[in-house]
Amino acid sequence: MGTDHRYRLLFGRRRFLPIYVAMLRGINVSGQKIVKMESLRASFEALGFSRVRTYVQSGNVVFEAQKGFLDSLSEKIREKILSDYGFSVPLIPRTSGEMRKVVSNNPFLNEREIDRSKQDQAFEFRL
Repeated sequence: MGTDHRYRLLFGRRRFLPIYVAMLRGINVSGQKIVKMESLRASFEALGFSRVRTYVQSGNVVFEAQKGFLDSLSEKIREKILSDYGFSVPLIPRTSGEMRKVVSNNPFLNEREIDRSKQDQAFEFRL
């Protein structure tokens, strides 16, 4: 994903915005909690986030936002989803740096016989 921060031209000065990943649990699974990714991107943009991207129909969203505490970002996202779609979902927020660390700490990264393109990472939700 490149550097941790991208710049924005704002008031004639470059501003660097952190990149975040929001993993929403239970979106579009078995016909439940159906959310179109175009609509989900619009919800995130309405919160003031920029460069919002989604991954297939997974409910995983990558976006840029003003630097802030992950807990407050999570709460804003949860409230917006409840308001826009009428249900709540568990959410795991991570910074791009945290995601990079997850990948680099993979104990199988240096195994020659393992195809790195076919490895997955699981995250535990604690409710």
